[in-house]
Amino acid sequence: MIKKIKEILTPADIILIIILILVSIFFLFSFHRKNRTEKVKIFRHNQLLGEYSLQKQRLIELEDEVVIEIKDGKVRIKSSDCEHQYCVKQGWSNSLPIICVPNEILIVIKS
Repeated sequence: MIKKIKEILTPADIILIIILILVSIFFLFSFHRKNRTEKVKIFRHNQLLGEYSLQKQRLIELEDEVVIEIKDGKVRIKSSDCEHQYCVKQGWSNSLPIICVPNEILIVIKS
């Protein structure tokens, strides 16, 4: 089996395969590092309430019984006083924005 592979592949092919593997590993680590710098921005009535690290676990309580939770690199609205609870049902997010229309809350994840 190895003899057949050696007959098919030239030294240039082997070098190309090694380069592709190294480039793939580089991009894998660069994307992994990117996730560590992500921040959560919370807006209310189009005003920035705060900017928080996505890597630090915390609960953020707003005045009208809205609780936002950041945990394990994700964010969610844990509880809200709005009628249909769509923002709570949306669940955890690590890339897409979370919107609570009745409370005019927008949670955006930025790097």
